[in-house]
Amino acid sequence: MPATTRRSFMTKTATLAALAPVLASTAKTASAQVAGRKLVLETRDMDMVVDGITCRVRAYNGQVPGPPIRTRPGEKMTITLKNGLAPVSSEGWNGDHNVPHGLGDTNLHFHGLDVRPHLFEPLGTLDPLAKMIAIKPGDSLDYPLEIPLDHPPGLYWYHPHKHGATAVQAASGMAGPIIISGPIDEVPEIKAAKEILLVVQDLGLFPDDGHSWSYAPQQNAMWQTFAQEEVTIYDPYTGKPNPQPQLRQGFTTGDYARRYFLLNGKPFFLETHDPANSKCPPVAKGKQPAQCPIGKQLPVERYELVPGQVVRFRMLNGCTDNMMPITVDGHDMHLLAMDGRNFPRVQTIPKSTSSQVTLAPANRAEFLIKAGKPGKYAIRQLPQNEQFLYSDGKVIAEIVVKDAPPVDMKLPTDLPVISRYYPLIRPEQVKRRRNFVLTEAFPAVLNPYVGGDFLINNMQYGEQEVPTVVRIGDVEEWNLSVPDNGGSEGHPFHIHVNGFEVISIGGVAQPPGLILDTVWLPAGKPVVVRTVFKEFAGKAVYHCHILPHEDTGMMQNFLILPEGGHHHG
Repeated sequence: MPATTRRSFMTKTATLAALAPVLASTAKTASAQVAGRKLVLETRDMDMVVDGITCRVRAYNGQVPGPPIRTRPGEKMTITLKNGLAPVSSEGWNGDHNVPHGLGDTNLHFHGLDVRPHLFEPLGTLDPLAKMIAIKPGDSLDYPLEIPLDHPPGLYWYHPHKHGATAVQAASGMAGPIIISGPIDEVPEIKAAKEILLVVQDLGLFPDDGHSWSYAPQQNAMWQTFAQEEVTIYDPYTGKPNPQPQLRQGFTTGDYARRYFLLNGKPFFLETHDPANSKCPPVAKGKQPAQCPIGKQLPVERYELVPGQVVRFRMLNGCTDNMMPITVDGHDMHLLAMDGRNFPRVQTIPKSTSSQVTLAPANRAEFLIKAGKPGKYAIRQLPQNEQFLYSDGKVIAEIVVKDAPPVDMKLPTDLPVISRYYPLIRPEQVKRRRNFVLTEAFPAVLNPYVGGDFLINNMQYGEQEVPTVVRIGDVEEWNLSVPDNGGSEGHPFHIHVNGFEVISIGGVAQPPGLILDTVWLPAGKPVVVRTVFKEFAGKAVYHCHILPHEDTGMMQNFLILPEGGHHHG
């Protein structure tokens, strides 16, 4: 294991001292059982035919995406996660948790839910030294889940969160939607609308035996974006990455030999790696050819409507690494909610707006579309150049408005207020302000096995370090930023346990009530958010939701103490 540094020792010591009065009750709190409905999610490796090729994927209950979980505020349930994944050797791993490892171990995160922290053992623990849950192949774990009575209804999701394996598992298919019902579903105009779920995922692949594709890198093997199918392994004795011509797969923080974008498990777009690509478009300013994968549009799902019909789309960007500016051709977008938290009034975004809503990786949007004139209209991702790789424009699905007698379904205006987040935080209620800066460094200084450093406030993730300590009831304002050093990419910032209100982006005030759990941080444009830590104490994390970045260090722990507890964070 890595040696304890003076900084990590001081962090641990200070946190332990602050927690002395409350640690004694941790075990009792964490072991509380929740009765009610019982569900089982079982992970396993399986073959799936995608675009005519056989792919080895990882899935929940034998399907990609995983089965939808529908629940309601106040419900108690127990979700049993059974790990049926094949064991994967970590032989050669140096013990650094920011080097991908343990690819067969897993756990479960209920993304966006305002529930008890559930990443560390035991669930809900206040112990700053607690280790992250890692369920071994063949083992299982019960997750007691209690949805608060005032929980906002909307679209959430679940996915693995075992540090060092999250990206590989999620990029192989492991994710599924969670839908919480509630008062918004009873609004007459919404209740009358047909619901269409849009789960977008990316599937990262490399050739394995010449007949199929998978994502199963050998320990310490790294895929090199700027080389022609080159895989390397870092040699600590020479301090250099050594080419491994016998290997065709490696962990990637950038692209894949082949990447499919899926809608509800079906491919709609293909990216192919080509380091000599001479077709990097002019809009991809500053990119080298290897940063412009060759894109190919595939056939898409079509949804048939009649003129005047209103439909309700629930859209999840479950990609591991792709920010998506979304627009619906020829139609106003009537935005109901972001990240499961609805606005008090419908936000109508005109069809003339180039990007009607931006979905960072992990964001969700729920919106109504009222079908216009007969014709074919794309739901599309616009091209964007805000990341390491240029992201092509993509048609995700199509709306076909039939030439049929019209109807005149109504649109709502006011929506039920979500009491958990209202009234909104007033500026004078803020008791503390903090700054968080997300950066990358190449070549690596701290993480030579990966080849790049992914940092928050100049620190890599430390499993037993807790740089931020808050308590229930604290009201804070966080300034989140990515310095623009020329060629810098944006990052999606996600926090567990509680959502936050976005106050401004790049100095531009945002409409009140934009409450998220994940926000896109454009390079050079700081984002200001406000939050109050409610109800649940325990050890949790915040991190970049580009999952290869999270796995390699761009994450930190934070501790929520019970109300009235002492802290110095």
